[in-house]
Amino acid sequence: MRLVLPIGWLASALMFGAGPPAFAQEAIALAIEGWRQQDREDGSVYYRCASQICAAGSVVSTKPQPHRPALTFAEFENHHRGLARHYTGTGRMRVVRISEPKQRTIEGVRVFQVSREVDWTDNSTTFSIEARLIGPDKSFSLVSDSPKREWTANNFDGFLRRMVDIAGIKGR
Repeated sequence: MRLVLPIGWLASALMFGAGPPAFAQEAIALAIEGWRQQDREDGSVYYRCASQICAAGSVVSTKPQPHRPALTFAEFENHHRGLARHYTGTGRMRVVRISEPKQRTIEGVRVFQVSREVDWTDNSTTFSIEARLIGPDKSFSLVSDSPKREWTANNFDGFLRRMVDIAGIKGR
């Protein structure tokens, strides 16, 4: 796996009037061997497994998030538990469970994460790790999803190091 430097800056726009200024977010690209990249208009980047390195059906996504350095771990965890309660029993989702809440700091970047399991109506289960990375002046989400818990964890760990490096870069 290798890291490609940030590819550019999005235009910064100031909002005049009652609202606070809108801040620019970096456009980030990672070139990861064995993964096919798909960019979305909302800034999300999806990486879909395209080799035996990562296991079929695995998806990892990243997205710049509003920088909220005051976000607490309790707020993060409660948000995800609320989403699980809300989505249990809706659509094809039979049960949504949140487990293994964890917070840590890696090289100055705060990492909040939870594990999520979804039991679907077709009797399959998917495993996810959802994280928020809060660096000195930028934040990102990182989500790893696959049909097996261990694949999800391995994929998450592989992307986490690179995203910590990016989140830890201070702006100019």
